[in-house]
Amino acid sequence: MIGRSLAAGLLLAAAGSALAQSVIYRCGNEYSRTPCSLARVVDTRDAARTEAQRAEAVRVAVSEKQLAEDMARDRRRAEAAHRPAAAGSLGPAKPAAPATAKAPSAGKGKDKKKGGAADGEDFVAQVPAAKT
Repeated sequence: MIGRSLAAGLLLAAAGSALAQSVIYRCGNEYSRTPCSLARVVDTRDAARTEAQRAEAVRVAVSEKQLAEDMARDRRRAEAAHRPAAAGSLGPAKPAAPATAKAPSAGKGKDKKKGGAADGEDFVAQVPAAKT
């Protein structure tokens, strides 16, 4: 009795999997499960490959996935090594002052721009007052 119910269950499972394989139609450059007026049936069975070829394809896919994960990890490490330790702002870093900077001239006062910003500060444009 158990043997018959087991055999019947296996037959139902096989029939269900055969029904689960739906027919695919090609309509021009699109693929669909519903046929169109000029539909061609596409054979989706993979009978040309052996089990060894399928197993090899799975092994290659797993190997390539592992390689991709390794490469991504290496890239993240390299990016972290080149990243500054603490970024104070989102803007570009100001260059360091050259070692042979000129000493400011003393006394004349003409080196400074009229109303200008000090060295290292950003320039801010101002609209002149209207003449009356």
